[in-house]
Amino acid sequence: MEYSRIEKILASLFVVFLLLASINFLRELENLPQRPGYEYYQEKYGIKALLENQSRLMELDRGLFEMYQKAENNLTEAERVYLFKREEYRVALESGNASEELKAEYLTAKEAYEKAYFQYLGAKSAYEQTHEKLEDANSQIHELMEKANDEYSRAYSAYRLKVLMLKLSFAIPIFLASLLLLRRYKNIYTSSLVAYSSLLLIYLLLSAIWSTVQLIGISLFGALATLLSLYYLRREYFRPERVYKRRTAQNRCYSCGFPIKDDYLYCPNCGAELKEKCGHCGAMKPIHLQFCPYCGVRTGEEEKS
Repeated sequence: MEYSRIEKILASLFVVFLLLASINFLRELENLPQRPGYEYYQEKYGIKALLENQSRLMELDRGLFEMYQKAENNLTEAERVYLFKREEYRVALESGNASEELKAEYLTAKEAYEKAYFQYLGAKSAYEQTHEKLEDANSQIHELMEKANDEYSRAYSAYRLKVLMLKLSFAIPIFLASLLLLRRYKNIYTSSLVAYSSLLLIYLLLSAIWSTVQLIGISLFGALATLLSLYYLRREYFRPERVYKRRTAQNRCYSCGFPIKDDYLYCPNCGAELKEKCGHCGAMKPIHLQFCPYCGVRTGEEEKS
């Protein structure tokens, strides 16, 4: 049965609109199973409280590290002044020029150095203790996060499987019903239903693969699209009648593509017959033409006339 172009366009639109509506419905099905929430597993393992404690420790760690660096710089400067005053006082003692003023400067520098040293030790100890607590907190959070992620991944995989089963329970019956209708009523409408249900199943499979492994999903989609394109090209571009018309218009053999001349009766490359005698007018016409170009009689009807 032949169909007009407008009927084919309307059938294609029918498939597109059904597909869009079905995809939207399938997305709504994702809300039926309870979607697992990651926050639940964070609370289950107490990660939220640990993260808050980690934030406080990080802030305290930064402050104590700045104090530690400042105490270290003060100690370096106090040590430099103390060593200079000590050497200066020692030289004065050896030369007999030591005075109470030099002695007082030396003792002051020594006292400042000792004070800076104790401040340095205190700042270093406070920073190291806080930093150790921060590292313990980070390690504990990392361990609990792995457990929460594993449990959440299992729950989310189960959720996706439920959603996929729901979607397949919607798409597979439509696909089977469309096949049964096509077997009973072979027309453009049942063919459109089969095309719609097939595309719907392909969409489900591709979306499932995409959500699982995106790179593999892209590869499979590209491979499928390439195969479909090759099949379409082979079916449309390389149909025998298309090949014949294209090669004949280019003055080539319809069988092998070898260049030929108008007066050739056989191909000099493959031996294919190029012309035949018209049963109505007797002229030599190109083979496989539907109508004789000299008398206009349809091939196969010249014997009747």
